[in-house]
Order: sequence, then structure tokens, then C-alpha cells
Amino acid sequence: MKILHGKLSPFVRKAMICAIEKGLENRIEIEPAAVGQGKINEALLKVNPTGKIPTLITDDGEAVYDSLVICDYFDSIVAEPRFIPAEQPERTRALAINAAADGLIVAGVLAMLEKGKPAERQWPEFEAAQWAKVEHCIGALDRSCGERGEKFDIGTASALCALGWLDARAPHLDWRARYSALAAWADKLASRDSVSRTRPPQA
Repeated sequence: MKILHGKLSPFVRKAMICAIEKGLENRIEIEPAAVGQGKINEALLKVNPTGKIPTLITDDGEAVYDSLVICDYFDSIVAEPRFIPAEQPERTRALAINAAADGLIVAGVLAMLEKGKPAERQWPEFEAAQWAKVEHCIGALDRSCGERGEKFDIGTASALCALGWLDARAPHLDWRARYSALAAWADKLASRDSVSRTRPPQA
């Protein structure tokens, strides 16, 4: 297998955490893929119409894309430990945390892109709306993750990836000072092998 990879992508990190948890990392070749605003990666678009990473190329040459779908594919290869819970209500709870974590990252990226525009092209209301979503998503993670303890599944991994993205790319939010219990939860899991090995470079 081969994964089209970017070391700063929290979505790539999620997929790699899953691979490590399931003992698949030695079966996956890492191939860096250049993506970003204003960039067209023709090679990536040929296998993934969204032009996004991570994109997994299976041993059969099939393209699997979106981090959630890739994690589901890994669950189909190695049944245990299960990364996406199979039974309710844990399945819905974990997937809801995944959705909040992904929403945090997407809104944060949009806000930072808006802030990076020339002043005359900025839309302050749009930026403010995105940061409001970020704050509400942090609040949702705070409410959901504390009760999880050390349970490790896609919900936990997604939350850690989102919070790691905040630490690396949006330190100005200082979320740790306002959500100390959530920060303590994340720090307790930071030494887990799959989490520490995929930690993103700091800004």
C-alpha cells in the first residue's frame, strides 16, 4: 500500500495513527504529496478527484480517500483492535467526535486563510464566523473527551489530531488555558506510541 502524505496534515496524521494502532505501518509506503491553496497536483487529481490528502493506494491499485474512509478500510484489513466502533452507542459517539474534530480543523484553516489575505480583500465577518465554529468545536471536544478516559478509537484520535493542529498552527488561541481538563486529557495520551510518532512539527 502507499499513502500520499503531508507531514502537516492532521487528516493524514489520523490515518497514520490508525495504521500504527493496527500494526499496518510497515506495509505502507509514504509518498509526499504537495497540496495547498492555489496549487494543482495533477498526479493526485488523477487518483483522487478531491485533490486532497491522505489518499491511500491499495495493493490492488484502488484509490481510497478521506481519512475516515481510509480508517474504515484499515478496519477491514485488520479486524482488531477495532478503530471505528462497530456497536452502538459507541459508534455514533466516536463518529460524532470525529465530526467535531474535523469541523474544528476545516473552520480553523478557513479562518487563517481569510486572515492571510491582503487587508482590502479580507471578510472579517467570515473569519469571525469560522473562529466561532472552532470555539464551539473545542467546547464539544471538552464535553465529550473527558469522560472517555484512555479509550482509544477514531473519536479519540481525531480529537488529538485537532488539538495537535491547534497547538502547531493556531497557538494564539491559547485553548489550553481555557480548557485545562481537555488539555490534561490530551497530554495524558501524548506519549502513546501512535500519537507521539505522528506529532506534527510546531509552527
